[in-house]
Amino acid sequence: MTLITFAVGSALGMGLWLVVLSLPPRAPRLARGHSSRRVGGLLGRVQGLLEESGHANLDPRSFLVLSAVVSLALGSLVVLIIPIPALAIVVVGATGVLVRGYLARQREKRQQILRKAWPGVIDHLRAAIRSGSDVTMALCALPDSLPRDIVVPVERFRADIERGLPTDTALERLGNILADPVGDRIIEVLRMAHEVGGWNLPSVLLDLQRSVRADIAVREDASAQQSWIRSAANLAVAAPWVVLLVIGTRDQTITAYQSAQGTVVLLVGALVSVIAYSLMKSIGALPEPRRWVS
Repeated sequence: MTLITFAVGSALGMGLWLVVLSLPPRAPRLARGHSSRRVGGLLGRVQGLLEESGHANLDPRSFLVLSAVVSLALGSLVVLIIPIPALAIVVVGATGVLVRGYLARQREKRQQILRKAWPGVIDHLRAAIRSGSDVTMALCALPDSLPRDIVVPVERFRADIERGLPTDTALERLGNILADPVGDRIIEVLRMAHEVGGWNLPSVLLDLQRSVRADIAVREDASAQQSWIRSAANLAVAAPWVVLLVIGTRDQTITAYQSAQGTVVLLVGALVSVIAYSLMKSIGALPEPRRWVS
């Protein structure tokens, strides 16, 4: 198979992946205890990562298969350009790491957008409840000027209420599609107020708003101070492999890395890169807020 065939196949695979990522979110799962319960293991982790990164439209099985196909295509393409078999293994593994890193970055960006929007959402809810609205009316009255990741789930909540779904179930579906730690806290407070009543709900929401604002301030300050660690980790892990790709077309380099010793050097180097990168990321990472409901 020619180099052009592999290049076209890889481009088509990446294009298909981008098309799938752009699809609208699928309907959220049913309430806990039903047949749509979250799967466990690897699929469960992938499913949670897809939801929290804003790609709930993707099925985790299809995503894993598509990622594997793209990884193998890129690995084959690299081998055609630089005929070093061990380098293909490294490329396949690196592609999987990059895909996960892309989703993690998307999740981080989405959480930042939502985190900054939640104080305003709580303000709207408090104002509506203090004016006499119940939990359902307060949620349905949220403005469309909020971020899309909030507006779309709220529109689904309105649709669930209009077709007669119980408020408790609609709130749970809303929490599932929001897939955000702060959103879980708000939804659980509203569910409790709806189930048992909450004459002090405005004050509870005010305390939650203060907590969210304090968390935003702390995280933004820490993230700004530790950004150089993340940048250094990315540069340190990428630099030697970029150099290898640059010199990899020389006959002497190809001969050296095609040998058994060269293969061991590449694989050990890849392992050391992964370990060092993980350590650097853990040093510069902030504690991730845990979801109440998932």
